This record gives sequence, C-alpha cells and structure tokens, in this order.
Amino acid sequence: MPAILEDPFTNPPAPPSLPSQKSPSDLSTPIKTTLKSGSPVTLYPITTGPSSLPHSLLRFLHAEFSAEIERGCTYPMEEPMEFARFGEYWFGLFGVVAVLDSPDGEEEGRGLSEDRDWERECLGTFYVKPNYPGRCSHVCNAGFLTTGAARNQGVGVVMGRAYLHFAPLLGYKYSVFNLVFENNVASVKIWEKLGFSVIGRVPGAARLTNSEELVDALIIGKDLVPKDAEKH
Repeated sequence: MPAILEDPFTNPPAPPSLPSQKSPSDLSTPIKTTLKSGSPVTLYPITTGPSSLPHSLLRFLHAEFSAEIERGCTYPMEEPMEFARFGEYWFGLFGVVAVLDSPDGEEEGRGLSEDRDWERECLGTFYVKPNYPGRCSHVCNAGFLTTGAARNQGVGVVMGRAYLHFAPLLGYKYSVFNLVFENNVASVKIWEKLGFSVIGRVPGAARLTNSEELVDALIIGKDLVPKDAEKH
C-alpha cells in the first residue's frame, strides 16, 4: 500500500518530516502482545533508520518482500527492488518489526540481536509514512509484510493494532491505504475488524497474477483522532 506519490525505484529526496511527535520514549518503547495461539510477540519500533537493524534481519526482510512482489498479488510493483534501496524505502522514516518470543522468556533481553533465527522468529514488519506531502502530510499511509512462516497466525491483526498505536503518536490524524486489492479478502477483513472503512474504489486498478481479470483497488481510511478529542 505505497504512499500515493511514491516511486520506490527512483532516488528519493530526503525523507519528509513527520508531524509533531511525542517524546522519543513513547515512540521507541516495544509493544508486547500475543498471537491468537497465545504465543508471545514483541513489536520493535525502528526510529533511527535501517542502519539500526541487524544486517541479517534486513537481508531476511528484503528477501521476504522480494518474494511478495514476485508473487504479484498484493503490491503494485512488478520487479523487486535492490537490497541497497530496500532499507531506506521501508525503514527510512518509521518502521516496526514483529518478533516471536519463546513462552519461557528465553529471548527476553535479546531484542533485535544479530544471531536470532529470523526465518523462525521474525513474523512481519510495517512502515508508516505520509501519504501526501506538505499541507496534507498529517495523513499517513503504511505498508505491511507478513513473513512466510507466520501465515494464518493472526500476525496481521497484531501489526494492525500496533499501527493504530504508533500512527497517532507520530502526529498523524488520518490513515489512508490507497491500494487494497479487492480480492485480498484476508486484508480487507483485518481492516474492517480494526474499524477502517472503504472510502473509495479504483475500478480495474491492477493486473495481478491471481486473477485473469483486472482487479479493483479499494481505498480504505480511518480517522486516527477520537471524536471527543476533536472538541478540546
């Protein structure tokens, strides 16, 4: 669900400024939660760019994202991007990585260390960035990736809830997903469950590998500011 003015294959200008932010501690504190199976998960915010991630993790996520693009069902890109470009594209402004923890707490304190088994322990990742520039930059967009080993475990809902936690802390007021392909039923159900609504449709927007016909794209949105907060 790339930002509406984004071209991931050009050399981008410096990342846009985020809206007014909370304190760094609010944005850098990991979230601990559980999957629907009860397995513990930690979601780590990445606030200082791709260089703060273990190289092995960045390589793993690049491979997973490349495979997702090659499947041709969820992102509009037709070709994977180079590794050197991926880190800045995904983590250049603000990102989150979801990692499986062991029930006995064995991983407690290890955080995002280089020696972790990412194929088993990394469940997914998402980024948050402005959907529009300038005067409209308080409207955000996000891209989500669930890793191959984490399918059907409720990781999408866990990351969606974390997104709704962090996006308002980053100063965003509204969320827009520009390209949620209509035949991606699981994704649509997640966003409906989390209170998003379909606010538009682009007929025949995508040529996808899982459909012989052109697929409509849904535009999905949600207000990030509680209605009672708007009155103060």
